[in-house]
Amino acid sequence: MAEAINHAIDLNSKGHIELAVQHLSALIAEFPTVASIRGYIALFLFNSGRFGEAIEHGRKAVLLAPKSEKASLMLHAALWSAGKRIEALDEVKRFLALRPSEEYSKMINEWELGEDDAKSIESAIEAAKRAVREDNQKKGWLT
Repeated sequence: MAEAINHAIDLNSKGHIELAVQHLSALIAEFPTVASIRGYIALFLFNSGRFGEAIEHGRKAVLLAPKSEKASLMLHAALWSAGKRIEALDEVKRFLALRPSEEYSKMINEWELGEDDAKSIESAIEAAKRAVREDNQKKGWLT
């Protein structure tokens, strides 16, 4: 399996994204519970701007490996890039309820929240959700 994944990584690095995704998709039939296969598919799709498909595979990777920081970060990035900011923040919250994450901690600190909000991850996420909702309302978008 590792050799097959490495082959897909090589295909992707040479710009053969579709072939890489097809190669990994074929592995899913043989190894349906291996989250890293879904994670690599999500990564390749994300890097090619196919956020909806990346979200689909990212969600499956997270279901298979809920404590995988890589899977969670991939799903978060795809959701955020697709404009699904509330769902992206919910993924941060879900993951941090299971285990700490240095990457998510860095992201939260970069959000430049007030000192009171920074004391609690829960309140930080809620504040970010409110900001996204308010921004969407100002733009006349539905949330």
